[in-house]
Amino acid sequence: MSTDLVTEYLQQLVAFIGANPSLAGFICFFVAMGEALFLVGLFFPSTVVLVGAGTLIGLGNLEFWPIFIWTTAGAIAGDAISYWVGYLFKDQLRRNWPLNRYPQLVQRGEDFFAKHGGKSIFIGRFVPGVKSVVPGIAGMADMNFMRFTFFNVMSAFAWAAVHLVPGVLAGSALFALGEIDTRLAIILGALCLAVFLAVVMIRWVILIILPIFGGTHGLMVRWFSRRQDSVSQWIARTYDPDNPQSVGMLLSALLLLITLPVFFWFTQAIAPERTMARADLAIGTFLEAARNPTRDQIMIGLTMMGDSVVTVIVAVAVGLYLFSRKAWRRATGFVIALASSALFVVIIKSLVGRERPIDLYTGASAFSFPSSHTTVTTVLIGVLAVLLVHEKSGRFKAAVYSSVAVYAILMGFSRIYLGAHWLSDVLAGLLFGACIVAAFAFIFGHIHNEKVGRGALAGISLAALLSVSTFHIYYGFDNAVRMYQPRSAITIMDYSQWYSYGWRNIPAKRINIVGDFEEPLPLQWSGSPEEIEAYLSARGWKPAPKWDVQSATGYLKGETPAGELPPVPHTNAGRLPILTMIYQSDDDHRYVFWLWETKFRLKGTDNLTSPLYVGAILEEQAVRPFGEFSGLQSDDDQSAAINPFSGLEGATIKRRVNGNTVILAGPKP
Repeated sequence: MSTDLVTEYLQQLVAFIGANPSLAGFICFFVAMGEALFLVGLFFPSTVVLVGAGTLIGLGNLEFWPIFIWTTAGAIAGDAISYWVGYLFKDQLRRNWPLNRYPQLVQRGEDFFAKHGGKSIFIGRFVPGVKSVVPGIAGMADMNFMRFTFFNVMSAFAWAAVHLVPGVLAGSALFALGEIDTRLAIILGALCLAVFLAVVMIRWVILIILPIFGGTHGLMVRWFSRRQDSVSQWIARTYDPDNPQSVGMLLSALLLLITLPVFFWFTQAIAPERTMARADLAIGTFLEAARNPTRDQIMIGLTMMGDSVVTVIVAVAVGLYLFSRKAWRRATGFVIALASSALFVVIIKSLVGRERPIDLYTGASAFSFPSSHTTVTTVLIGVLAVLLVHEKSGRFKAAVYSSVAVYAILMGFSRIYLGAHWLSDVLAGLLFGACIVAAFAFIFGHIHNEKVGRGALAGISLAALLSVSTFHIYYGFDNAVRMYQPRSAITIMDYSQWYSYGWRNIPAKRINIVGDFEEPLPLQWSGSPEEIEAYLSARGWKPAPKWDVQSATGYLKGETPAGELPPVPHTNAGRLPILTMIYQSDDDHRYVFWLWETKFRLKGTDNLTSPLYVGAILEEQAVRPFGEFSGLQSDDDQSAAINPFSGLEGATIKRRVNGNTVILAGPKP
């Protein structure tokens, strides 16, 4: 099973925990136990689920102590089972599958146990790659069970706290931010999640998967060694299992084979009217509304660290250092990697010809896809990371590559936030940058005779980056502020244009944050939100309950009326609703009305403009799983059974090509 698929399942499990809090304890128990089980834990990363559960605790959706106790109990049970497996079967485990295929894994566990003794049970709990074998080794070594249990219980408490508490703190911070700025909380939550998943995946692959895979590719190498052609013989020599770099090189080849096709998939996925293009627009609009001067200054400073003047000078400094050390092949490869990626970006920009969200540059740089900032930054720091971690320990590699991933993600985010690129531009840049880095690692990973002073290389790179960035930001910041100033894409039309044909330019359905079409938009409103609220209030509608700890607990009870459950915020083309109201027909049925501002403004006879809004009604039905919880289900594709808008002032009914109707209403100037 691929790591991406495992992560997807774990994310779904976190969502299931949030929707089923009564089962959260059992889930955390089995997840914690699974990671501690002998060998099974190598393929069972629980961090995503447990930190996600901690975040739900911080958000007020779960109780801390029950989850903490269940998680601790699961960790204790998993280690205890592993101990007894080792105690009962002892050396039989070595001779049978799967341990007979991974003798180095057992050896690592035995070395760790021999070095730390009983403390290895406590320490090993936190060490990837050995934590799921050390308890079994303890059993094989006939360690006293009571002594084992002491270390097992103590380490389980600490391990549960380490996994849950960061999530609790993050959830509490996001909840506090949500009370102040819902949009900012969503943005920070998504950014933290992206960084967290990237770091977890990197550490899992480097510290767990690579050591295991190290004993399995010998079959492939032996197959090549039996072939007589020169290419097969070169592969057999280069990727011999005795070469400690061979596993990393093969992983680089796999990464290359994955990232390059996905990058080219993006080139067709961004075509107009495709889901990705709509998602780009929605996310860009969502971030645009979150901008303020303080955040802008932070993001502008970050994005200027990826400007060409900075990357070129850093690259020159690194290249000169490598050539001065006579590391000819790696220096040449470094130059080729950067030059080819920069040239490739220019070629793709010219071929695709996608417009930026805002006008920034001229020539090929005026185009958007892919992001050159993200691509070149990823290649520069990624290749430097390959040079720095060559022949280093797994922990050092995980730390360096995690730092590189975080820096590249933040650089890409700054480009989206400032409106310089669409999300897909940045994702494509990250993919192609990773592709070039993987190619560099694959080609130069077997070189042993070129010694690079890693400390000096890191110092030169960091000094060049910080000094040039500081100088560049100091002298160019004011100009960058003017360049990246917010530019809302507002379209102005007069009332006659709106009534005659302009209404057709507004999508017939809501566009969610990932670009999919959802429920129909039967209302276009030219008045104020207060006027439509007063109109609906007179007809029995009420303001929707706001999200807080008290209202959220309504989902945990089986008898909560539908009208008392806070609705999930719906975005339309990246905009949060201006107004949300509810009409409850009975305890189990309700209608939810949302009103969103559009990018259109209507110009009156006095030349003053006012926003144009769109509204949607969605019918929701309460569901009672097991009679203990409350939930809501709806059909986004169906129009609501009621439509209270026909009595609005100046209501005019228009009919679309597909037969759906839309009401144009509101006071005229």
